[in-house]
Amino acid sequence: MKKIALLAFAAGLGFAFAGGVDNKTNLNQGYMRNPSRNTETLRPEAVFYNIGGTAFMNDGLYFELGNQFVLKNYADKLDGQKFEDDENVYFYPNAEVVYKKDNWAAFFGFGVFGGGGTLDYSDGTGLTSLALKQGMASAVKAKVTAAVMAGKLPLAQSQAYAQKLLEQLSSHSLEVYSVQLGEILGASYKINDMVSVAAAGRFMHGEQNITLKCDGLKSVNGGSSKIGYESNGYGFGGIFGVHIKPWNTLDVGIQYQTITKLKYKYDDLTGAYASSFLNADEGDNFKNDLPAVLNLGVGYTFFDKLNASMSFNYYFNKQATIESPIDRSEYDYDDSWEIALGADYRLNEQLSFGTGFSYGKQGAKSDVNNVFSPVLDNFVIGAGVEYSPVKLVTISGSAMYCKYFSEDYDYKKAGCTMELSKDVVMLALGVTVKPF
Repeated sequence: MKKIALLAFAAGLGFAFAGGVDNKTNLNQGYMRNPSRNTETLRPEAVFYNIGGTAFMNDGLYFELGNQFVLKNYADKLDGQKFEDDENVYFYPNAEVVYKKDNWAAFFGFGVFGGGGTLDYSDGTGLTSLALKQGMASAVKAKVTAAVMAGKLPLAQSQAYAQKLLEQLSSHSLEVYSVQLGEILGASYKINDMVSVAAAGRFMHGEQNITLKCDGLKSVNGGSSKIGYESNGYGFGGIFGVHIKPWNTLDVGIQYQTITKLKYKYDDLTGAYASSFLNADEGDNFKNDLPAVLNLGVGYTFFDKLNASMSFNYYFNKQATIESPIDRSEYDYDDSWEIALGADYRLNEQLSFGTGFSYGKQGAKSDVNNVFSPVLDNFVIGAGVEYSPVKLVTISGSAMYCKYFSEDYDYKKAGCTMELSKDVVMLALGVTVKPF
């Protein structure tokens, strides 16, 4: 059992909600409105997308709060049976503070980097089902044989009893919680009317928890009905940016985010067999780096009302070390990228609109993927509105639809092919206050 279960778990847990591989730069409600954000110079969301642009903001103090609502359905299909997660995420916060004075700006940002949230597979996944049914076959046989030899079970009923135990093992659930929170602190300086530079540090705290519940485990071996772990990781990286404004209507943003090396430690193991499954003890470590990212953007303003922009994000996944929390094996993902086009139109002083779309080519391969949180190529479209009821307050609302393209995952270690798919709709609300 251990061997197959280990393989199945390793395939799914390599990096639940991994950063850079299939993570939208959705750190702010502005991204839901228009995913082309790499030339931002008007809003405090520049802290996430274009730190050099903070030096071109109007003087003053800015506070911004927001939250995203992620409505999702993740699924995998094995041998015609579909396993689904439809646990929505209702708390996905962000916060930014910017103080701009003359040529200087200081800023702070808080958000969910690398993605995160909760997965709830009420019937497990294809791989966990396979692991329990095939992996426990020898344990079931041993239990049935022992019962027959002890005279507690008639031989004629042994096959039916074995089938009953296997059916109990098929009935299980899987819960996963994974989040990577980060804080940004930095400053920017406008060298002249055309160029600014910026630098910031980013501190990361990651948490991963998983629990598999199966009453059949207890029926077969008399141990715990749960297998799982809790882990925490910490890391630090840098962000460097340059914003170029050759003339008033043209903006060019260049930003580089260094790799953030995250080392997770097992703080708690659940179940009598957790250590055997994980091949680890409390205090052991595994790595789950956030890859380096290059952000590029070009924007042009027409008639002082319409800003059109293009953004490009490139994720250096190959440079990151992403290990399975099970056997410490590394996952070989290709680099990934996304390109976005968008526009923002200001109707008047109180009201503005935005829309945009992007295409993302992810780093998954036919035999490298995440069953629990599928890594899939995608097309997204978003739209939103900003309204200022009073001069110093702006309220924003936006929505985004993510179209993911289903892919087959060839899991060679278990000799099976699975179809991976997901659907995601994101909503967001935010408020910006500029006291002075």
